[in-house]
Amino acid sequence: MKDAADAILRPEQAAYLASLPRKTDPLLEKMEAYAASHRHPISDPEVADLLFVTARAAGAKRVVEVGTNIGYGAIVLARAVGPDGHVLTIEYKAETCEVARGFIAEAGLSDRIDVRHGDAIEVLGALDGEVDLAYVDCVKEDYPRYLDLLLPRLSARGVLLADNVLWKGLVAADAVPDAERERVTALRAFNAAIVSRPELRGVVLPIGDGVGYAVRA
Repeated sequence: MKDAADAILRPEQAAYLASLPRKTDPLLEKMEAYAASHRHPISDPEVADLLFVTARAAGAKRVVEVGTNIGYGAIVLARAVGPDGHVLTIEYKAETCEVARGFIAEAGLSDRIDVRHGDAIEVLGALDGEVDLAYVDCVKEDYPRYLDLLLPRLSARGVLLADNVLWKGLVAADAVPDAERERVTALRAFNAAIVSRPELRGVVLPIGDGVGYAVRA
């Protein structure tokens, strides 16, 4: 669900990309409409496509999603990893967990997706085993902490993705509203970390609202 025009691409480029045919998916389209009408901030469709392609190309089997919302990303990821894969997705709001579980059941993926109700930092801190793909789309102020918790758990060929890392263009702005300063500061620190930490090789992609993409160096 796109909530704003592309801010990096030239208008004609954005219009061309938007005009490309997209595979229809009745359930995802239903979820996009639900998110728009109920003001749930889910991933843009092109970010969802990137998630699917990445998970499939990486051969990911154990996936952790930080920020379930209504289950849009979790469904995309579970479809990508296939019947032998598993997605653990974390959501703080109990009522949103129930909405997500409903859509996940409708997708026939309840056996592949565990919707965990709880604080993301607490759940990640107690996580056992390795993670093949981590997707972060949660509290922006906590992105650096999520990175610190996920990196030691990332498998040798694991992938880390994070949405909204450009935060409506404010990450690149000289003047940042006071209400957004903590978020922007955290996102700038996260972006700098994924491109500069010696144990990572990462990029920031101008897709949707900005996607951080990193693997182990």
